[in-house]
Amino acid sequence: MKKYFIFLLLTLSFFIYGCRQREVQTYDVRIVIYEIGEDNYLRPIEVVTKFKGSLEATCTNYIIDHLKKGGFIDNNIKLKSIKKESGIVYIRLNREIGDMYKDSNLALYSIVNTITEVPMVEKVVIRTNKGEYTYNRNRSVLKRDKNLNPSQVLKKQMDFEKEGDFFSAYLLMSDEASNNFRKSYDDYYKEMMEVYSLGFTNQEFRVGEYNIEGNIAKVKVTFFAPEGDVNLQFKCVNIDGVWMVDWLTSQTNL
Repeated sequence: MKKYFIFLLLTLSFFIYGCRQREVQTYDVRIVIYEIGEDNYLRPIEVVTKFKGSLEATCTNYIIDHLKKGGFIDNNIKLKSIKKESGIVYIRLNREIGDMYKDSNLALYSIVNTITEVPMVEKVVIRTNKGEYTYNRNRSVLKRDKNLNPSQVLKKQMDFEKEGDFFSAYLLMSDEASNNFRKSYDDYYKEMMEVYSLGFTNQEFRVGEYNIEGNIAKVKVTFFAPEGDVNLQFKCVNIDGVWMVDWLTSQTNL
């Protein structure tokens, strides 16, 4: 009887563990995908979908299905495998997506840019039965305002956060893969929802002057509080000719 009791406990434990595993694999996650716009640029879209194994796999599966539904790629294209090693995501497809060498291949870079939206993904390697192709994030197919100076882009990003438009705010943050402090959109959204709900984004502020050294700009921001004004310094980084707000772990007092 004791053996049966132990067996029953083990069976129940495996059942509960399996249920928990299935629950973990099906929770909702927010991702950013890049769909093909009518103006021959890629357009970022906010999507809530089910988590599938990893953030890289979730994004890859979603964007391939999205491109199929839009008629941008062959319905017979299938994702056979995906893995990540040392900042590189390797995906295997059963066939190629148009001309694999063209920078203007929007369907191809829709996939590449969606995958590299995941933090710490530096390159995407696509393998087919015809060869292996390596890609970096292609920012030339993204519409970004090159006319904004560091103070302007920081103010715009902070205004979006104050308004609760976290998606627009996130798109003004650095997408440099080598930045160890970069967050996924899902993590950033959850963090900002908590900050927003506590009323911290209601703080009045003024974005002031900036100093540029190389591709880094330091921007002065003054926060107005009943206890007195607080002056802090934030960083912006220039990526391919566009100023973006850098990911920071702390700000320095002025």
